[in-house]
Amino acid sequence: MSVFALKLVAMASMLSDHIGVFLYPQLISKPVYIWLRAFGRMAFPIFAFLIVNGYQKTHDVKKYFTRLTAFAVISQIPYALLKNAGRLPVGTGLSVELGYRWFVCLIFIAVACVAWLSTVRADWTVVWPLLALSMAVLRVDWCGLHILCERVNVFYTLALSLALIAVTDAALKPERDWVKLLMQVLGLLSAFFLIRDNMDYRAMGVALIISIWIAGGSRFSQAGVMLLWCVVEYIVDPHPATHFIFAALAVGLVLLYNGRLGRPLKLAFYAVYPLHLAILGGLAFYRALSFLG
Repeated sequence: MSVFALKLVAMASMLSDHIGVFLYPQLISKPVYIWLRAFGRMAFPIFAFLIVNGYQKTHDVKKYFTRLTAFAVISQIPYALLKNAGRLPVGTGLSVELGYRWFVCLIFIAVACVAWLSTVRADWTVVWPLLALSMAVLRVDWCGLHILCERVNVFYTLALSLALIAVTDAALKPERDWVKLLMQVLGLLSAFFLIRDNMDYRAMGVALIISIWIAGGSRFSQAGVMLLWCVVEYIVDPHPATHFIFAALAVGLVLLYNGRLGRPLKLAFYAVYPLHLAILGGLAFYRALSFLG
């Protein structure tokens, strides 16, 4: 299988997962919901593998990281809107809250942005981490419906993991810029502090991506790491058996990867994520608001 084919499977899995969230419980039964969510468990292991593969093959990791951070920003409001699926309006008016005290948010966001300017790109792209981290600590509700929520979308997990791989890789090289590394570590710690409890898959998601990278060029080692992660994520922490089965199927697909890119539809694949969230999230928000009428 090529990267293109793996991305198609991951996208189909992700769409199944989010459609299940949107349709349940009003339009589908619980068994159908469980199967849709189970098929959705294939997505993250494949995305995790593709992040590592992308890091190993990219010509510019800074642009790669910038792209992930930008789509984290673009996707966050649609992601929050989808969280309104199944919710009803409660109360009236607009509510704005911070996940931490304002000065704590300010300090950590400032450190992350300085790290970006000094070690990633010293240009306007600093707007992406600034917006991403600001949106991550803001909770905005209208009539009890989410516009921004405390949970953050999967691009946050992917971007943080990619940055951690890049920083670790740089630290292991014989020639190191210790000042640059220190700034990168401070930026990473600041970002991690602000989003650690609210990322998709939380620390377990980051651990999977880092472990796949550590496993190196051996596809069987990478698959073994992924399978172990599936056991811990879905069996040790009990989930329906179907969740483990479909996540393990994703590991099997990774073993079929042939090292080829396939069709280069990079930005189109990225755009599917915020686009489908905007459609489903907008419909969920509209459906909830219809109860006010």
